[in-house]
Amino acid sequence: MKKAKKIIALVLTIVMIMLTVAVPASAASKVDPSESTSAKIEATLYQILDKLVFYLGKVLNMLIPGLNLGSRWQNFDDYQSPDGFYAGETSFDTTVYDNAQWSAGYAYASLLEGLDIFDGSYYMAGTLEVMEGRVPTKVIDDQGVSVYAVSDGVSGIAVQAVLDGYGFARGDVLQIRNRLKDFAAENNIISINISVLHQHSCIDILGMGAPLVPAIFKNPALSLIGADLDQYVGGKSVQFMNNLYDVVAGAVMTAVNDMETGTLYYGSVDASELMYDKRQPITFDGELHRFRFDPDNEESNEIWLCEAGIHCVGFGAGADVISADFPYYFKQYAKETTGADVVYVQGAELAITTDHTYVNTDSSDDVVRTKAYGEVLAKKAMSIDNEVELDPVLNVTFKEVAIETDNQILTLVVREGLINSVITKAGLGYNIITEIGYMELGNKVGVVFIPGEIAPELIWGGVVGADKSWTNDTWDYASMAETAGVEKLLCFGLNNDQIGYILADNDIHSMFTENEEINASSTTSGSALTKAFEALIAEVK
Repeated sequence: MKKAKKIIALVLTIVMIMLTVAVPASAASKVDPSESTSAKIEATLYQILDKLVFYLGKVLNMLIPGLNLGSRWQNFDDYQSPDGFYAGETSFDTTVYDNAQWSAGYAYASLLEGLDIFDGSYYMAGTLEVMEGRVPTKVIDDQGVSVYAVSDGVSGIAVQAVLDGYGFARGDVLQIRNRLKDFAAENNIISINISVLHQHSCIDILGMGAPLVPAIFKNPALSLIGADLDQYVGGKSVQFMNNLYDVVAGAVMTAVNDMETGTLYYGSVDASELMYDKRQPITFDGELHRFRFDPDNEESNEIWLCEAGIHCVGFGAGADVISADFPYYFKQYAKETTGADVVYVQGAELAITTDHTYVNTDSSDDVVRTKAYGEVLAKKAMSIDNEVELDPVLNVTFKEVAIETDNQILTLVVREGLINSVITKAGLGYNIITEIGYMELGNKVGVVFIPGEIAPELIWGGVVGADKSWTNDTWDYASMAETAGVEKLLCFGLNNDQIGYILADNDIHSMFTENEEINASSTTSGSALTKAFEALIAEVK
């Protein structure tokens, strides 16, 4: 009987591997069910295929052993927020107090310094690898972390560390916050945020760069015998991650300790000609946004916090060279030209990538093209001429959100320990416990913090109607911009977690036709986060 069970487990594992490898490879055909009856029939057939994959995957996830054996993952009903969760403020105070004063600090640190990254133990991120992880062959610029700290002198300090990397799971965010626990209490830090820029050309800090087949074969076997986690096949180097935790925590401390008073401005510029949206509906935010902190001390550098939603794929999706992509050259050019210390944050990027049409270079060299693009984007930021001064009023709040994971392939990846997500068991399924947040500056500009790559239409409106929907359903929620009710709403994406693509529930296509659906952890993450944001705003305003 035991031998039969082992054979069944082996067969199930092989089937799951085939699904994991075959689905991404097949996502090529574009089908619009609103175009014709035949297209609608084709879309329906794809949806049936998706259902088959879902149910087969669900059975396999129930039978293939993973890290959730025994009590390693708690039940959802028993879940309690970890000490490392920063909820921020419970209500927003819009008063401009006499003693209020903006202050800000900045820091940068390399994540590569002091490490032998060519020893073969570091995998590259960006794409799924079947048998062997990709190792770096060359360093083009750097993989680092940029940090800003900001306070109005009344509410406390909010910090955000922006990593060069493909993605960063919430479990790893908690590791950094735990290292900062005492420092945060001593300095009245009310919000600690860790985000990534989603470069495909960086050492893996998420876990998706693991050799997939060895992981899915070996890790279940190790789970059965209760082996130590350091024996598991993973995509992340333990040495690299421990160094990262310490470096990021140290950079946060530096930014906070270097804070000084000044004036904060906000402005934006149209950069839509530099962006290309590959997915309908075309509703992306075409602006490049900038918060500019002008310190009172004339000898100190300005601090810029810039945001635009653009994928960083200057070296391709499966690069073997290390580069922070165009944000590196954006920050470098701005620093060399203006002296400003720049933090660049990823926005609502979904299927939005770089458009080099207006970049003055015909070179095919990836470095030349990427550098040129970053410099053109930096020049856009330098051209901003519509700045408004923001009153010294800072409000920030966060809420935990439970999202049902119905992408069975990604569920397996998490269950086998490749991604350090915060997971709970919910009946026969699983929930990712993630975070959504909101920050307001000067009672004028709002920022929604999103734990993944969100469809812009969820933020600013324009979700497809039932007539163009794959599910023939409507989207019955207000946009987050409407819910926030602020003059300008920005999105800081891939913040405090990477739960993949976040789509409107009624605009979920087939994973056999779209890349976004393959990397979406849930078909209901769009509504779950939208409803959580509505609840969050209702609680504080």
